[in-house]
Parts: sequence; C-alpha cells; structure tokens
Amino acid sequence: MADDGKFYVRLSLMTPREGMQEQVLAMHRTLVEGLASQPGFVRGYVITGDRWGRVGHLNVYTSEHEADHAAQTQHILSLRSEMLMLIVEESHIERSYEVYDPQLA
Repeated sequence: MADDGKFYVRLSLMTPREGMQEQVLAMHRTLVEGLASQPGFVRGYVITGDRWGRVGHLNVYTSEHEADHAAQTQHILSLRSEMLMLIVEESHIERSYEVYDPQLA
C-alpha cells in the first residue's frame, strides 16, 4: 500500500452484446482475480452496471508502472481478447487516473 496515499486507478467499462452480460461479468471477475496476484495490485472491483447498461472493473495499483506490467501478462491479454467478441463494438472505454487518499497520507 502506498505510504503517501497516492495510487493509480484503471477503469474499464463496456456494453455487453445482447444476452452476454453474465458472461462478460464473469470475465471481469476473472480479470480482477488474475490481476490480484500481480505486484502492485491494491484492490479491484467489478462494476455490475450503470444506467447505460455498461459493466466493467476498476483496479487500484501502487503505480502506473505496476498497472502496465500487470495488464501485459499473457493471461490478462488473452482474457481481454476473448471479451472483445462479447461486447458491442467500440463500446469499450478505458480511463486511468492518479488518485490521492487523504486518509492514508
């Protein structure tokens, strides 16, 4: 855990194809579980839906470097590739943020 309260967060949202929501959510759970074993991983959350029907995951890391390293493992790359077949084309949104937790500073 970051001693200075600074973390790096990655957010991934997408719209499942009709009838694929449960499969896509299961893949997000598998992604978060796989990333949890990587160095620098702090916490992960599966996003079950928003008002637009998107699902995804949010992961917290100690640094951008650790997040990049975790995302490049063969297992994670393979899962992400499989997931692309189950979502609406071009619906995938990826965002990254540097965040600060004042309670940990």
